[in-house]
Amino acid sequence: MLRPRRLSMLAAVALGATVALVVPQSAQAAPKPAPDGPSKVVTAYFADWDVYGRGYYVKDIPATKLNVIQYAFGVPGYDPATGKASCDVLDPWADYQQVYWGGENTVDGVADDPSNPDQHLFGNFNQLRKLKAANPHLKVEISLGGWTKSTWFSTLASTPQLRRDFVSSCIDTFIKGNLPAGGWPEGAGGPGAAAGIFDGIDIDWEYPTQVADGNVNPGPADRHNATLLAAEFRRQLDAYGKTTGKHYLLTAALPAATSATKYFELKQISKYFDWDNVMTYDFNVASGPVAAHNTLFTPDPRDPNHQNPTWNTAGTVAYYLLHGVPANKIVVGVPFYAQQYLRTSTKNNGLYSAFDNTGTDSNSLVVDVAPQPTYHALVDEGGYVNSAGTVGGAGYTAFWNPLAGEPYLFNPAAEHPNLTTGAATVPTVIAYSSPRSIGERTTLIKALNLRGAMAWEISQDSNDHALISALSPLLK
Repeated sequence: MLRPRRLSMLAAVALGATVALVVPQSAQAAPKPAPDGPSKVVTAYFADWDVYGRGYYVKDIPATKLNVIQYAFGVPGYDPATGKASCDVLDPWADYQQVYWGGENTVDGVADDPSNPDQHLFGNFNQLRKLKAANPHLKVEISLGGWTKSTWFSTLASTPQLRRDFVSSCIDTFIKGNLPAGGWPEGAGGPGAAAGIFDGIDIDWEYPTQVADGNVNPGPADRHNATLLAAEFRRQLDAYGKTTGKHYLLTAALPAATSATKYFELKQISKYFDWDNVMTYDFNVASGPVAAHNTLFTPDPRDPNHQNPTWNTAGTVAYYLLHGVPANKIVVGVPFYAQQYLRTSTKNNGLYSAFDNTGTDSNSLVVDVAPQPTYHALVDEGGYVNSAGTVGGAGYTAFWNPLAGEPYLFNPAAEHPNLTTGAATVPTVIAYSSPRSIGERTTLIKALNLRGAMAWEISQDSNDHALISALSPLLK
């Protein structure tokens, strides 16, 4: 159990200023949480590929420390030849076909039996079903799209017919659980195989009007079409809910800072969501000019984007509130991964200095090569910092930046033997999240009576669940 932490003086001042800004908004009558929707939320994404990379399974999710899991990802699809919309699983093998021959990676210790004609669900979906049975408080949503699979959102949202067909397909696949059959095991999938697993849908369109990672046909109309798509999801989910007597959740991953209103009709679209998962991270990444914090709690005048007062968590929350999003619909995002910067200056411990990440590999899980190492990798593999996030190791020193309210690591001669090119011993800055910085978010959420917190993603936490533990007090 984490000891209660006091905010730094600057963070407390910023928090007070934020409260002052939003009182007129929060004083208005805010819509009550929808029936069957948790009044307080601690949610984390679980990626279907986690079983491959870290070897992190559904059984490893600390279900008592959160109450919503967002499963990444479902795939919005469109066939230009036929004009047909679809909504599909991302990886049939990991999702519902992978046989667990032994009980060591299952929730209940019971192995799968592919010879059983009554078992139609395997893989992650089957384990999610077991996890929910053991934890009745737990909700699971399917998250649609993401950075690499938002390809067809612009097309699918562009006409009433495509919106209807796409939403209907998503409900059919994930809510009704009608999965494709015909693979192996022979009994895997089929009508209703995944029924009851998903309690709702999370829209992760990155981003309306933007090309992003290969999106097709983005344009100015996307901004309003995204609202129309959300309305269609809400309409069909409610209609199906009347037949089952259940409220189905509808949420979305929405951007931080002023991008929220650039890409979305923020106030209008939020009306259709149970809550907004606000991605208050990636404020600074490896494509930026200097080694800076991945996420900031409060403004830092040294940050390259400091002119934008929303370029931090507290500022983004204030922006959402001042643009008509009720406090009880705001869920604050936190990253369970860091930003790593190589070949920095040694002055001022490298922070806010130029860097050169030549030789790193975004597809690598090796901690000294990955530009975004996970907290698990920093703590449990590299030994760069302890799980409390306060004491450095392996030549790194842990620092606290009171202006941004964030920690970072610095090593003036860090060894990177796995780099593909360049010198292997270089000054290195790693900007990460710690229980202390996440605890600041918990304080902010409680002070403003926000809905809760969201994490990307659960497998990236340390083995002792240090980061999600800093959020779990929100559920008490």
